[in-house]
Parts: sequence; C-alpha cells; structure tokens
Amino acid sequence: MTGLFNNPRRHLRTLIKQARKEKNSVEREKKYDEALEYGHGIEKKLEHDPDIAFIIGTIYYIKGDSQKTLEYMNNVLEIGIFDLDALAIKASVYLNLKNREKVIECCNKIKELDPKNKSLFEIEEELKKI
Repeated sequence: MTGLFNNPRRHLRTLIKQARKEKNSVEREKKYDEALEYGHGIEKKLEHDPDIAFIIGTIYYIKGDSQKTLEYMNNVLEIGIFDLDALAIKASVYLNLKNREKVIECCNKIKELDPKNKSLFEIEEELKKI
C-alpha cells in the first residue's frame, strides 16, 4: 500500500487542493505556503523532475510571484523543452507584466508545437488588449 508520502507529487497536489478549497484568504495563503515548504523539501531529492518544478512554479503563479514563477517554468523548460503548459504559464506571466516581446516569443514556441492550442488563442486575444 502506497501512502501519500511515498508519492510526493500526489501529496503536493493534495496540499494545493486543500488550499484552493479554503474560503478564508489568510488560511488559504498559509496552506499555499505549507505546500511550497513541502515542495521545496522534496525538490532537492527530485531536482530533475519537471512535474515538481511545474507544481512549485504554479503555486508561485497563484501567489502572484512573477519572478519565481518564471524561474520555475524556465527550469521545467530546461528539462522538457516541449512543455506546452509551462510555456502557456510563462506567456501569461509576461502578459501580466505587459512584456509583448516575451509573450510573442512564448506564443511562437507554442505555435510550433501545437498550432491549435486553446491557451494560445486565449493568450493572443489578451495580447491584443495591451
């Protein structure tokens, strides 16, 4: 029988789900911080695991930390250069930072990999607004 701690990705996702369900914003932040603490704890053991880097980067995205999000998404893309979700999150961060050039760069990479990607269309629509 496999427990949660034998599957660190599953446990990290569970912590994020618990944070999302939390109605109180202060408690929700605490739960995201708890998830980050756990993620950083397993990160060293699983340093070449793009899933862990992606999940941690996503937590930073939720928390609004653009720099940390980009750092982790870049780590994901170093390991798996074809990760469409990491490219989409990276493009979204640049969109929030109003960095058109970087958004277009990410979108072009997504187009190369999946020209009909739904996130691509959404990001390009938002790009028109800045």
